[in-house]
Amino acid sequence: MNATDPVSWSGEPAEFDDYAAEYRGGLDNPIKRLMGSSPDQFIAVKARWLLRREPELAAGGLAVLDYGCGVGSLMRVLVGLGARADFTGCDISTGMLRQVEKRWPAALGKTPRLAPQQGARTPFADGQFDIATISAVLHHVPVDERPAVYAELGRVLKPGGRLYIFEHNPRNPLVRYVIARTPIDRNAILLDPTEVRHGLLDAARYDLDTDYLMFMPPGIAVLRGVDRLLTWLPLGAQYVVTARKPGGPAGQGGR
Repeated sequence: MNATDPVSWSGEPAEFDDYAAEYRGGLDNPIKRLMGSSPDQFIAVKARWLLRREPELAAGGLAVLDYGCGVGSLMRVLVGLGARADFTGCDISTGMLRQVEKRWPAALGKTPRLAPQQGARTPFADGQFDIATISAVLHHVPVDERPAVYAELGRVLKPGGRLYIFEHNPRNPLVRYVIARTPIDRNAILLDPTEVRHGLLDAARYDLDTDYLMFMPPGIAVLRGVDRLLTWLPLGAQYVVTARKPGGPAGQGGR
């Protein structure tokens, strides 16, 4: 391994390179296939929630980082739903980053800027981004290395910037069943939103909020309203912890 090659959280070459070309968002698991026919259906639940939370994404002008972006699915779905932000993605896996370029539809315009991570560290400047997302990444990060991720995300956010951490909810028994039987999650350690909140507050002072997502099969559009009514109930398949960094103009990132 060259000194400039991205490394995994444990210091070995990024294990996700092995999955990059065939990555299908966990739909190799038959239980997950019963809930939705496409990985994008699951990602769209998060994307629609984020567009409601950050309506300015549709207007353009915001600098957005997708940390641990994988094959770029969240950015691609957001743009497909109308987001016009200035997107940047980073990941520890160069194989995944190559897939972003291969899978990005020409109809969506230019591919987001991409950069490799060195473990938790990114090459970005302090305070570079208005918004940072990290979706289904932390459960792959060893527990003792998660503080470095929280610190890095806080470093690259502008004052008043917003961080959105999407994760699998370990309180949901179906989630635990699926994760235990999905090859790419073989080393996963699920984390409760309380752990995320404590980790963030150990890194910086934030205003925090938590919503729960994905109560209904994401492929059934008529049930989306049910999900929006249940964001308070801690049994959704996913949760999102929102952290607003101190400073900046008042009123950003509201519901």
